[in-house]
Amino acid sequence: MDKKISISVIIPAFNERKRLPSFLRELISYCNSSQRTYEIIIVDDGSTDDTYKEALKFQVQFPTLQVHRLEKNKGVGYATKEGFFISKGIMIVFIDADGSVHPGEIEKNIFYFEGGYDIIIGSRAIRTKAQTVRIPFYRMIPSLFFNFLVQCFLFKGIKDTQSGFMLCKRRVMEELLPKMYIQRFGFYIELLYLAYKMGYKVKETPVSWQHKAGTKVNLMRDSLTMLLNIFKIRRLHSGSEKNKRSIKGG
Repeated sequence: MDKKISISVIIPAFNERKRLPSFLRELISYCNSSQRTYEIIIVDDGSTDDTYKEALKFQVQFPTLQVHRLEKNKGVGYATKEGFFISKGIMIVFIDADGSVHPGEIEKNIFYFEGGYDIIIGSRAIRTKAQTVRIPFYRMIPSLFFNFLVQCFLFKGIKDTQSGFMLCKRRVMEELLPKMYIQRFGFYIELLYLAYKMGYKVKETPVSWQHKAGTKVNLMRDSLTMLLNIFKIRRLHSGSEKNKRSIKGG
């Protein structure tokens, strides 16, 4: 492992030609201003537009930016795993390509690792005065209902699992990924469920979040898929739960 890379930012992207460039400019500016050493890994998940070409343009500005292309769309979970296997950082950031979460949230939350936490997940549900959340009403209701079901059937303590922002220790991901099966939108739920069962410490922390037009999420289709994934995850990982710990919010 290259010890010079402290943080790997992994961005799964599907048909993000329009939204990705703006976000990458923000991200590169943030990384260049940090005292930490970053790499950026973009996984083009079988896009049918020019996402791959647009991403490649930024390698000139940021030499440790890599672009990996999948020939077919495999899903956000599959693409995220591919990004991790390429990465070298001892800390991993998963962040959506739409730029709904500003890169500055990394530095605001990474100190939780010093407190013994293994995974940090951004939340739109936990509010502070310094936090700005702009989410359309039509997206808020399905999200609240879904997270209610997650707490009923998988784990309690996390109010928002779908912000698109997560930080993990590398060694934790090396333990979790070989045990994971979900390739699409249920990926982060499965990750958190396994972390919960295996005794890792998870921290839910408030992040500012700005809705960006052009979402690829189909509320009807993807909500049903996520609902089915809740029960699939429970079935796949129905073994011993003796190592469970509570997940901390706030």
